Amino acid sequence: MPKNLLLFFLITMKFNGFAQQNSNLIIGKSYYGNTINEREICDLVAFSSRPEVSMAVEKIVKRSGLKQNFYVMECPNTENCFAATRNGERLIVYDPDFIGKLSDATRTDWAAMSILAHEIGHHLQGHTIKSGGSEHEKELEADEFAGFVMYQLGATLKEAQSAISTLTTEYTTSTHPARGQRLKAIERGYKNAKELYPGIKSDLKQEKQDETIADRTENIVIETEVVDAPKRTKGCIEGTCFEGYGEAINSKTNEKYAGEWHMGKRSGKGKEYYKDGKIKYEGNFVNGVYSGQGKYYFKNGEKYSGSFVNGIMHGQKSTFSLRNGDRVIVDYIQGKKEGKAKIIYYGGVEGTAYYKNDKEIR
Repeated sequence: MPKNLLLFFLITMKFNGFAQQNSNLIIGKSYYGNTINEREICDLVAFSSRPEVSMAVEKIVKRSGLKQNFYVMECPNTENCFAATRNGERLIVYDPDFIGKLSDATRTDWAAMSILAHEIGHHLQGHTIKSGGSEHEKELEADEFAGFVMYQLGATLKEAQSAISTLTTEYTTSTHPARGQRLKAIERGYKNAKELYPGIKSDLKQEKQDETIADRTENIVIETEVVDAPKRTKGCIEGTCFEGYGEAINSKTNEKYAGEWHMGKRSGKGKEYYKDGKIKYEGNFVNGVYSGQGKYYFKNGEKYSGSFVNGIMHGQKSTFSLRNGDRVIVDYIQGKKEGKAKIIYYGGVEGTAYYKNDKEIR
């Protein structure tokens, strides 16, 4: 699956836009029912989209058997992803910042992919050609299309439903059905695809999280292996994996990397995934290793946010997030907590702790 989407990508707020007569203005309804003025949201002068998003769109449309009949454009600071029509041109508009937020909420990019598929479904089924008709029916048709595509892409039913399960409400609104109806629509599309293509199986199987406390507290040296050019070519599944954007699967660990490459090495922004498809690391790479700002996701649900040097957690005022919601803001020296730390407990109460060699001093 494409990188930062994921692919990007994105929360389930959408509208079926329509162009008003003699105007560039696009007005529609967001997920929460409020009016959206596209001119106020995004003043773009040209169409633009990131390579990983374009590849994600190509994958989705290919599974539909139809031709792409819309443009994809990036619109920062809108906290949205929606299908729209402006002056007869069909658009899929997304805010790239939602990719990371959605990945944080679901720990995979399948949620972002399903939202993208949902919005594409509106275009491919003609929902954005003109206003009118049942908004609830349109939403359920788009959900069913998303389920149909997600099965073909290799997602499990739970992964196909992850965005709706996490981000929607059980209450019916004027524009959107309740969560239960939408989950059933996705399941219906998923099962229809499964009947047509029974040979497709998900590559993302759930693993038991058997990491011990000792494993989590010891100095963590991040995997730094960079496969040489011939092997990397065998493991490359998107792009060239040499210069620019590409995706590759490590032949030894079955873990996936999706991001930027330079001279055959992971360099620039990228994401690394555990073999079960859940995100492992997102941030900056230099010469194949974690370097600069990034986030490391432990299998047990804990997370480190801060700087990396040569693949090791190292930096001032880094944040270590526990599974219970508590956060520890502390300096990391060569992978270990050191010195005075600020603790923000779940609920907002703050406290102080002291660490030496990664252990709290009582």
